[in-house]
Amino acid sequence: MARTAARIPGIEPVDLPEARQAIPRLHAYLRECILDGRIPPGTKLSQVALAEQLGVSRTPLREVLRMLQEEGYVEFEPNQRMRVADLDPVELDADYACRILLETLALSMTLESIGSRQRREAGRLLTAMRRAARTGDLPGWFGAHHAYHRVMTAGAGEPLLRTLQSLEDRSARYIRIYQQTEPSDWQTAGEAEHAAILDALAAGDDSAALTGLAHHLAQDQAGRVHEGLDLLNLHGLFLRPRWPAARSRLPPASPGRSGGPPPPRQTAGASSGSSGRPGPAPGAPPPGAPRTSP
Repeated sequence: MARTAARIPGIEPVDLPEARQAIPRLHAYLRECILDGRIPPGTKLSQVALAEQLGVSRTPLREVLRMLQEEGYVEFEPNQRMRVADLDPVELDADYACRILLETLALSMTLESIGSRQRREAGRLLTAMRRAARTGDLPGWFGAHHAYHRVMTAGAGEPLLRTLQSLEDRSARYIRIYQQTEPSDWQTAGEAEHAAILDALAAGDDSAALTGLAHHLAQDQAGRVHEGLDLLNLHGLFLRPRWPAARSRLPPASPGRSGGPPPPRQTAGASSGSSGRPGPAPGAPPPGAPRTSP
């Protein structure tokens, strides 16, 4: 007797329009379900069961799953089954590195067009974010948060804005995990950073605004979101096994800048035991090893 695949909680039938518009509508729905966690990382996807649960045919669903695979949200398993991609710290670091570079560039392209009207709109969105965080309205918070960042980058060209939208969407999976691990105060630090960027713009301090945006995004990646992933990693949930090597860290301060003592100097015999001879140069092969041609 064939075994019926498990239903995915929270997934409802989709009322699709005519065939031409069915794929974009279904793609948007499933993509949002992955981003907001209704379909958790690692969930196995059966085309037959998912098509039945959504109330759609397998033809548009197959195309939508292919699109989600190209975007990195779905991946094939060796047995040709599909699954929602795990949370990947390497992806998180790469996405935020791109956001820091590209979003500060977009802000620099927008600075001259940010006037009193844009600052009022940004202030209104900050208020909406605070209200949504206070009431637990996560969709409302994400909508206001997205709109705030678009005010800051509106002067960039459409191709750059599309790239930023894709990076922001990919980051959303990780931010939602952080929100779940810190339900009481996840918005506090980010709220202060958003306000500081707006204050710098009001004061005409473009450099502080750019630095503030870069700091805000770096704190999202290296601090707040990674803390949430650390908690999941502690419980072995959703993460790829290469976590320890994936976590990026800021380089240590140069000797003398942080006030700490400089590293100890090596003497000539430090690496060669009691012989008094200097050890091999860094990266050199050990004695007796065969030489390789360059």
